[in-house]
Amino acid sequence: MANITLELGFAAMCGKPLIIAKSKEAAAPSDFTRTDWIDYDLKDEARFRKKLGQALDTISDLAVFEETLLDVALGARSIDCAIAFERANKAFLLTREDRVLDKAEEIKRRLDAVGDIEAIADLERLKSEITTFIQQGRRALADPAVP
Repeated sequence: MANITLELGFAAMCGKPLIIAKSKEAAAPSDFTRTDWIDYDLKDEARFRKKLGQALDTISDLAVFEETLLDVALGARSIDCAIAFERANKAFLLTREDRVLDKAEEIKRRLDAVGDIEAIADLERLKSEITTFIQQGRRALADPAVP
């Protein structure tokens, strides 16, 4: 159980929304006393499916919201590249869509246009993070074994 709790905590820290399902009879671990979950009751599968569908719809809505915020950031006259990248990161985690990586590349192009970026450490770090993000995202999309 500790391993599962650790994995759920890491996923939540990385911005992945969680849908936790447990049997109706199971007691929730003490770590989850303030966490929502969906109870699965063999006698009421329709309710479980409805609640699961609602949770998945909420995640879809969140994905649209994050990508909309990314588009707003990219459309700003004066872009905050760090915030735009954060939105790209969240949107990709939620959608796994190639178009989000294309938008991350736009952020990187804007950083490239700044000029002597090496003189500003946080911009150089951000550019490096965006480059790594794009590379890892493209590899994940190219590998059908990656969920």
